[in-house]
Amino acid sequence: MSDGTRLRQTWKDALDGAEAIFRQLLTSHSSSEWKHISLASDSSSPGKGKSRASTNPDLADVVVHRKATKSGEYVYRVVLDVPITDQSASVDAWKAVITTPELRQEWDPAVESAHLVEMFDRQTRISKTNFTLGWPANPRDAVQISRLYQDASTIIDISTSLPRSSDEPAYLRPSPPYVRSNVALFAWCIQYVQPSPAPQPNSPAGQIKRRMSTFIAQPRLRITCFWQHDLRALWNFGSSSGVCQQLCTMMLGLYKTVLVRGTRIPVLAGHGYGLSIEKIRFQLDRQALAIEYVIHSEEEDHPVDQALYTIKEHKRLVRSLECVLPSSEGWDVQLTMKGSSQKVESLPWNATASRQKSSSISGSKPPELTILRISHAPLPDDHSILKVRAIIELSGPSSGIRLNGLPQTIQLLEERDPSSFVQQQQQILQDATSAADVSFQTASSVNSVASSSTTPTRPQLARSLTERSAAAEKTILSRVKRSYIYFSSLLQEPEAKWKRTTEARGVSVTQLDSIDPTLVVYRAEATFVGLGLWDLYGALVSPGARVFWDKQHEDAVLLEDVNELTELWHFKTKPAWPVQGRDNVLLKTVYKSPTTIHVFSFSVDDPYLFPSIPPQDPTVIRTQVDLQGWAIEALSPSTTQLTLLEQSDPKGWSNKASIPQSMISALAGVGDFVIKCGGPPVVTRLAGAKANEMRYDHEKGTFRVEYEGSESRRGPTSPDSSTNESASPTNPRTIHTIECEIRCDMDTWTSALDVVVDPPPHTVSALRRHRLSAGGGGLWLTLTHDALFAADERLLAIVRRGPMGSGKDKGTVMVNGARITVDVEELPEQEIKALAKRKRVKPLRIPLDQPPVMGIIRRRRAEWDADGESTPTPESTVIGSASPEPLESPTPSSTWLSTPKFSSPLASFWSTALESATTTTQQAVAAMAPGDGGAPSASRSPMQHAAEALQWMRDLQCGGVDAKAGWTLVSSGGISVHRKLLTDISPVIPVHKGEKVIEGVSAEEVAAVVMNNDCRKQWDVRFASASILERFGAKCHTSFLVTKGGFPFRDRGFFLASILARSRLPVSSLDITPGETGPSQDRSVIFCVSASFSPESAASFSPSKYNSYALPIGRAYIDGWMFETLDPYTKENYAIPSTRCTRVVAVDYAGSIPVAVNSLINGALPKSILAVETYIKSNSPMPYTRLPAAGVVLAEQKGGTGVNAPSWRLRKKDDNRMLIASTFSPLNRTHCSVLLLTMANATPSRPNEPIPRLSGVGLPLSTTPDARANASGEVPASSSTPSLSSPNRRRASSASARSASGEPSKPSSSAFTLKGEIRHSTDLLVAEIVVDSKLYPEGYEVLITSRPREITKFISLETLGSSRKDAVDSEGSSSTSTSVDLPISSSVYTIPASPLHSSGLNADRPPRHLVRLTLPTAQYQVSTVKDPLTGETRSAPPKPQWFNDLHEKGFVVRVEIKPVVTPAPGVKSGVVVKVGGASVGIASEKESLTALGRDELQDDRVSRMSVLQRSADDGDSFPDELKVPLSRADDLIDNDAIIPAIDINEDPKASEENVPKAEETENGSPVDAPENGAITLTVPSAPSGGGLFGFLNAYPNPLSRVPKLPGGLPNTEAGAATHAINIVRMPTTYPLSTVLIIALIAFLIGSLLRSLLSPADFIYVVTDLQDAEGSAGWREIKRLLEVKYIVGGWDFQIAVVRRH
Repeated sequence: MSDGTRLRQTWKDALDGAEAIFRQLLTSHSSSEWKHISLASDSSSPGKGKSRASTNPDLADVVVHRKATKSGEYVYRVVLDVPITDQSASVDAWKAVITTPELRQEWDPAVESAHLVEMFDRQTRISKTNFTLGWPANPRDAVQISRLYQDASTIIDISTSLPRSSDEPAYLRPSPPYVRSNVALFAWCIQYVQPSPAPQPNSPAGQIKRRMSTFIAQPRLRITCFWQHDLRALWNFGSSSGVCQQLCTMMLGLYKTVLVRGTRIPVLAGHGYGLSIEKIRFQLDRQALAIEYVIHSEEEDHPVDQALYTIKEHKRLVRSLECVLPSSEGWDVQLTMKGSSQKVESLPWNATASRQKSSSISGSKPPELTILRISHAPLPDDHSILKVRAIIELSGPSSGIRLNGLPQTIQLLEERDPSSFVQQQQQILQDATSAADVSFQTASSVNSVASSSTTPTRPQLARSLTERSAAAEKTILSRVKRSYIYFSSLLQEPEAKWKRTTEARGVSVTQLDSIDPTLVVYRAEATFVGLGLWDLYGALVSPGARVFWDKQHEDAVLLEDVNELTELWHFKTKPAWPVQGRDNVLLKTVYKSPTTIHVFSFSVDDPYLFPSIPPQDPTVIRTQVDLQGWAIEALSPSTTQLTLLEQSDPKGWSNKASIPQSMISALAGVGDFVIKCGGPPVVTRLAGAKANEMRYDHEKGTFRVEYEGSESRRGPTSPDSSTNESASPTNPRTIHTIECEIRCDMDTWTSALDVVVDPPPHTVSALRRHRLSAGGGGLWLTLTHDALFAADERLLAIVRRGPMGSGKDKGTVMVNGARITVDVEELPEQEIKALAKRKRVKPLRIPLDQPPVMGIIRRRRAEWDADGESTPTPESTVIGSASPEPLESPTPSSTWLSTPKFSSPLASFWSTALESATTTTQQAVAAMAPGDGGAPSASRSPMQHAAEALQWMRDLQCGGVDAKAGWTLVSSGGISVHRKLLTDISPVIPVHKGEKVIEGVSAEEVAAVVMNNDCRKQWDVRFASASILERFGAKCHTSFLVTKGGFPFRDRGFFLASILARSRLPVSSLDITPGETGPSQDRSVIFCVSASFSPESAASFSPSKYNSYALPIGRAYIDGWMFETLDPYTKENYAIPSTRCTRVVAVDYAGSIPVAVNSLINGALPKSILAVETYIKSNSPMPYTRLPAAGVVLAEQKGGTGVNAPSWRLRKKDDNRMLIASTFSPLNRTHCSVLLLTMANATPSRPNEPIPRLSGVGLPLSTTPDARANASGEVPASSSTPSLSSPNRRRASSASARSASGEPSKPSSSAFTLKGEIRHSTDLLVAEIVVDSKLYPEGYEVLITSRPREITKFISLETLGSSRKDAVDSEGSSSTSTSVDLPISSSVYTIPASPLHSSGLNADRPPRHLVRLTLPTAQYQVSTVKDPLTGETRSAPPKPQWFNDLHEKGFVVRVEIKPVVTPAPGVKSGVVVKVGGASVGIASEKESLTALGRDELQDDRVSRMSVLQRSADDGDSFPDELKVPLSRADDLIDNDAIIPAIDINEDPKASEENVPKAEETENGSPVDAPENGAITLTVPSAPSGGGLFGFLNAYPNPLSRVPKLPGGLPNTEAGAATHAINIVRMPTTYPLSTVLIIALIAFLIGSLLRSLLSPADFIYVVTDLQDAEGSAGWREIKRLLEVKYIVGGWDFQIAVVRRH
């Protein structure tokens, strides 16, 4: 057996040859053989002027040349010059990105994945790369060996493919279905280019020109790439334009990756003797480097050809490992060990960290690097082994290293002299330097190649050299292309265009709904669980297997192997009386991708194109098949969906009606066959040969394939030179090779294989994968022949089931009687379980005849164009997120992310005593504790934090860069929860996301449950309480929320700003299962988002009131919900309606909670969707206020507004109504809404204003049921004033309903409508409330109270729940206005059942009611008119006081809905509605439709919501409506502080002096200016409580709740120009835990002292009995110490005696 010396020498020779080619290409940089390839986009690139003005390059800056080699292949040279920046100047950053294979999929669009296979030394490594190129035939991969050269200003990395050898390792053998491609050269050269000095001019103009050129000619960085790749495929890009686009995108992607990730990548620098690397992986989602290595006995038997520098390095690092970490980041290192014995595991090891300067390109500051070295002690004997797993993970913005949770000291280290470069390395670096002064921008030649189109064309098959002419080959390819376009378009047809035909045996058959009656296309679909993609493919394409699943099938003959993907078959069908036998000749083509296989065929009858077509038998009818296509799609590793599309004509007596039944039999039969028998053997690839015959005999269990060599299949040839230029180069080593790849099912079909190959193959390789493997389960057998020896000989391969003699024979493969080695790709047990439980995801149905690299190129170019001139940097994304300025003065924010600490001396004593015992634990907990991200910015208003979180969540749902990639599955029990660290949200706390579909409810119903705090107490186990601080209207508010911490941690408090919003998202950017929403319309979603704001914004509130227990304050970076009512016309079996619920959480609980517990809590929060579903299913929908509308509309950003635009704009759509608060108590089923009603002007209402009934004078409306039959069709109403019904009202209302859903038009000042009619004034619609009568089966009562608003005061939250009288009394005597009730009238309508609401699920379900409240204002807005006949002047009646107050002040209206106590007398059944104590009639559904119309009844009033949108205005502006609250909690206001009453003027033209401005304070937050000019700052006392007993601080000192009166307040005169600052010290508080601990200690000390003392014993001693009656002999003895039972029953006592 070879020791590997010859193999390594072969690898070295291949690498040396690639280096020689690279040096030759460098030295010939100015040769005329390099032809410049110019793309059409070079001259007409959009935004090219911008790119010249900025430092960010674009695709137009990349220069591509091509050169033909001696063998006829092409080598490409790609050059990009960029200016040197701080991010791109580091040599180590470029080295880290290039030498990390896992990062290649980010910067190379042609790469699917890559990983490191083996590492020899610091410069040499072997990696394996899987490419996205090669489809629709087979994907391509490559195994490359790379070598890196480096000096102070240049980096060179050269890669080439490893040659095949007989003693090659397993990773070099074929890995089907991947085809091994050949990378002749893939080299990178990054070098510093110094501008050449200009000659000294003599003239003044020349001197000025020289100065300008010196200023412009800055040092730059030149990135050069040489690319020569043989894909060994007939399919290619189609033209040189495709290659250039891929290379240009790759070049630009590498540069951008270095800027973003260059300083965030750990690199394995090297290792020494006694240590072997087993596995190295860089995890992109975690940004972690995982290294698995083994410590064994020292072996210094190095190869002879090994370099001296490598030997020295290996001796220096004996049993050691060195990693290079950027010092600008923090790193968390975890080491786990597993030894062959307990003694080996306990061996000592050492880790040292040192810091040294990094190599930097000239002119920039060199960054620092941290060298982490891990050394292990020698093993006790040669038989011991120690396995170590090291994970180096990015830990946050703070620099430093934590090793297993403990901080590691970093030592300063002098830089070593790297004088170990050999002469060859110096020579190659000199060659690179000599080429640095060449300008590649002017190197184009006259013979440059220009692409004909910038858009990549579909790949074309190269012509095979057969008897056919070029025109015949082109005709066949065009037919195949046209048929596949038709097939793929039918697959992408929306579900609405298919009508259900029949369903049986788990197969559903649908027919295309076409206006052409002659076009009959059927589609059959079935889903199979437990079957793989390749098993179904083998059963479909094997003719012998078709006999078993298609009972009408008789025989199938392969007529011709047209090309690698297309075959010509002749199928025969058995006759079944009275139906005659049939046959057809089909041209079958197979396209494959990793998760989808398309098999489509169609009839051909042209003998000139296909001479092998048999003549038609007169006794057999030849059918016409326009299309027969199979789509095999993997939904999950264990679930596959099979789709059959058929458009055919059976001819003869049979009609097309029998096709659906045959399709059902075919799909069900295929599934039954694979389940029982497994997948039969199938030829998946035949390279360099064509098949003559394929036979499968299922009864004998044999598969036979006969093939012969074909010269045209070994390399693409072209009929003209233009095609030859675009064809992929051919490797001479693969020209004389024939490969046959066969896939077998070793799980079900057989457990052992016996293969016979004649003549014997040159090499045989077998690879077996698990059936759930993503690469394709089963056994992949590759037979390789030498084409020179088998030129004129037919090749035969027979695969049959092997004999099973014993259990040892399982999995064996015999070829020509000899057992061969089978390479097995093992899967860990955890990965197998995860694959088996993976959720089904339907792949996107995209055409497979295009390489995926084209889509990647287009997507990345779109992302780069969207980025514009902004370049992300690590400093802007990580460091910029935290505020570096410390707080020097005690402010309310000083308690942020902190726990109260003990302040008593006794508590300090106990903390000191326990410190030594808990030092190690505290260090470990400190290592696990989440970092302090800092409090939110106090310069922003609270609602601005919520708006920013809302915009981010919308971008996430729109499919941005954070939508799909990088999410890690955390848990999948009941609901799948994913996690990802997003630096734009938090650099430390990961974002957790969960998603689930709740059936039977609409999005509005779920949003109402989530936003209601009373309901949340029942479904959220972690929710404790919530105190509303300020309300801004439309369910936008700030609050202090308390969540349960769970033992032993305390509860946590959060300052949250919450917002409710609606938005429309594009459906194309969604990460959902196809078919859930209509493809032609956007999605309407509801967002409920909360985010933390700065505690300084709540300084006017007393912490002792809303945070009476002094709870630690956490931070919610984002806590958002998204609800979307799914489209009912989908193929999924969801109930109508159904809502997709998504929750995104990133919460820092701060304090002493470790990061593991913090992440555990965050991972459980998205699972609260299950609790919400349980609550909704068990409770009826709550009432909700439809008008005024709750929430805002988040509009999509227009052009010119960037993603990070700080300005916001709010457009109000409803000037008359504003919803202040809306609550619902599930215990007593009481709904309460408080709204602000204003009437700023008397102009006619907008055309789309919801129009209530016109009011009138003198015609009272009856409230009896007889009023339902009136002529106008009006609804009985309860009103305190008479009203009039007009026939014109219905027409106006109908028009209103039609326009209400769109954008509201501008208010018209004209007195006439568009039709010329007089515009009538309408009553003011106060509110609309939707009530589900199922919640109130006995009926409900509506109570309406109103009071004028005091303009100079906030609307108190305390008075919202009380009556009008109590509210007026609570305001005191300052109210001078007369309180008048509004004459509000009410009507109750019945809303028709809607499929998008839960009430429409059941026809017998109680309906929903619409309660409309109106105010008779129209009668007072009538213009004065003089009658021309009588001369009488008619005018409006006198305006009452409430009408004037409505214009001047506005009214606060409170509407309460609660169950009726007792049913109304005389009512036997039905729902009773009372308004103000009087029963009101309910209009039936028919009457409601007649009165209002369906659109008006079902309108959700979204058009009346305010529109919130980012603005392109300069500055950080935010709408005043979301800065100044409408109401606040007066009961939580700090009584010790001077809180002024802010004048809230509703007039937009009012003076701005009454509006608080952000400029008045340094922090940017508005400060309430008092009337007397005094500002009181509340300074809290020092926090107390903490340490080991910190979790006991749940209750404060009860005595501390009594506030102390502030003393010494200076008197200030009113109207003073200067403001005096009064400092009010908060009283010192002692937590109850401190009092309890002191009392406990005092009790213990008292018990100890009491145990030392005993009660006094009184002994009477007498000398005479006569003296006993006296008292002179009394003595009092008090024992001080007593020891009982010392000896003989005697006690030892020490006592004192007192004589009386």
